[in-house]
Order: sequence, then structure tokens, then C-alpha cells
Amino acid sequence: MKALLVLLLCLPVYAQTGEWVQSTLVKTSTVNAWCRHCPDANQTFYSFKLEDGITYTARTHSTLDITLNGHTKLRFENDGHVGDHIHILDDSGRDKRLVITAKSTGDSAT
Repeated sequence: MKALLVLLLCLPVYAQTGEWVQSTLVKTSTVNAWCRHCPDANQTFYSFKLEDGITYTARTHSTLDITLNGHTKLRFENDGHVGDHIHILDDSGRDKRLVITAKSTGDSAT
């Protein structure tokens, strides 16, 4: 029983994938779509540029505590494809999870 409890407590650590990499927040935009049946209609999009020049845009239903043109650490959950997730460390050091909506290499989006 104790081993199961320890395993369940450690599971979030084992589920994390990827290394933290440096990125810069280069753009934000918010879509305010009011709908009384869908309280999560408001979405904020954040674009993060990595040191290799690739930009990932990700969305969340809440506003993040993060500075435009500021540096933050980012890591991928899965392989960094559209539909996967990224985790960022906000300005307060909290881990926030966002859904990747776009990936671009500078002149083309994939």
C-alpha cells in the first residue's frame, strides 16, 4: 500500500518529458469570444521564439504573468507538434501548461 502511495505521488515527476530550453516571448494576442454556454471561450495566444529561430504559438484560457520580450524557460510535453503541449515558467516561477497551436521556422508555418 505504501509503495502504491509513493508511486502515485511521484507520477507527475515521471510523466514530465523534455528538457527546459530558453525562449523569448515575442507576441501575445487575446480573443474575447463571449458565450454564456462556454466560459472558456476567451483565449490568449503566446508566441515563444527559441534560440534556434523556431517560434511556437500556444494558447491558454487564462492570462499569464509573463513579460513581452522577456526570457522564459520552456519545455515540450510530447514532440512539439501542433496539438501537443508546452510548459513555461512564468515571471513568478510557476509552471504553466499551454496547447501548441502553431509552429513556424521564420518564413513558413507548419
